[in-house]
Amino acid sequence: MGKLVDKLQQIGQGGGGGIGFLGRTRGQAPRPAAIVVTLRAADSAAAEAAIKNGADAIIITGWKPSTDLSALKSTLSASSALWGVESAAEGSAAASVITAAQEAGAGFVIVGPTAPATLLADKHEKFDIGVAVDPPADDLGLVLLRAENLLPVQVALLRTRFANAELSQLTVAEFARQRLMLEGLRFPTLVSLREAPEAGYVKLLVRMGADGLVLPGEGVDAAKLGAQVQALREELEKVPAEPDSGSSVVGISGLMEGGGASIPRQPPRREPEPEPEPEEE
Repeated sequence: MGKLVDKLQQIGQGGGGGIGFLGRTRGQAPRPAAIVVTLRAADSAAAEAAIKNGADAIIITGWKPSTDLSALKSTLSASSALWGVESAAEGSAAASVITAAQEAGAGFVIVGPTAPATLLADKHEKFDIGVAVDPPADDLGLVLLRAENLLPVQVALLRTRFANAELSQLTVAEFARQRLMLEGLRFPTLVSLREAPEAGYVKLLVRMGADGLVLPGEGVDAAKLGAQVQALREELEKVPAEPDSGSSVVGISGLMEGGGASIPRQPPRREPEPEPEPEEE
């Protein structure tokens, strides 16, 4: 298990990892979902503001092995902040992206669906590999989404890019479809947003099954981003945990309980053993 998965598991326990400058968020209230912010490598001021206000992790977008991360790493050096990269390299250029990300100090890497499969051949200790997944466009795609469970990765980044206008018009049937999509993935799933969600939609996203909400921070003023992260953290802390809450687990049969846990398999039935025949005297 790598740092990102470990962090996602700790979120519901409250302040388990001490993320933030000088451990600012240590001992914070439990939350049903993590806060992740996407930024560019040069957005060091925004990264500092996000972490100080309760962000659990930073994803550097458009990253390549040649990307200069010196400003970001200098800003975050005084904290235990978790950060990773979303690789922009494809084809042969992406062959060594995971090793390069580790050497750069990242705690995880997100690769796209068109990245070479050779990236997934090796195991990496205490380092998570995530895959970016586009939402299915039809019912067949929804079924085929389960194929992602065969990938040797630890996290999924679902590129839903929800906007407040879309969430306001979400019907019960559409909510069920989104829930089915998220529950169909066996590993923790990060859900991307197009903008900071309004307070009334935070609980909806949590009940949908998101393990982490990804705020877009590129081009956002540092002070504004810090306020968005703080507001989202406060709203998440108000959402009560469900009795059966936890990461989605898909059973072999593909059936799931309402809380996201797989329906427990029944133990094999054992036939009664015949009684031994009495010995002849």
